[in-house]
Amino acid sequence: MTKKLSPCISILKCGVLALLFCSVSAFAVEKAEDLTDIASNLTDSFSALGSMMMAVAYLAGIGFTIAAIFKFKQHKDNPTQIPVGTPLAMMAIGIVLIFMPMLIKPAGTTIFGTDSTAGGFKGGGISGLPGYVADKTS
Repeated sequence: MTKKLSPCISILKCGVLALLFCSVSAFAVEKAEDLTDIASNLTDSFSALGSMMMAVAYLAGIGFTIAAIFKFKQHKDNPTQIPVGTPLAMMAIGIVLIFMPMLIKPAGTTIFGTDSTAGGFKGGGISGLPGYVADKTS
């Protein structure tokens, strides 16, 4: 008897495998002599993961918008079965997902001001965090 896995568990397994791949790829350099090389490789792999998340959000936004159009058609055909809130919510989610990558930086400037720095995918901007002490050994 086969046991079906819920979609949440399948997504969780894919996420764990992606993180495992990112952490293993940090050690896959020909000259990983010290911890600095490993950390540099790890941040480079997370850079690609962050870009992939933005691309997935963009594609999901397009998918939600197209699905909302079909839901509007279903609501027009049978308004008692499909409430108008469903396609409106799907359209709103789609629009937010499409424009989210372009809204992150202006929203951060609005909330935190112009002198704030963001960490980014490579971890830059750590010097702007409270309590950061610069390395004085070099």
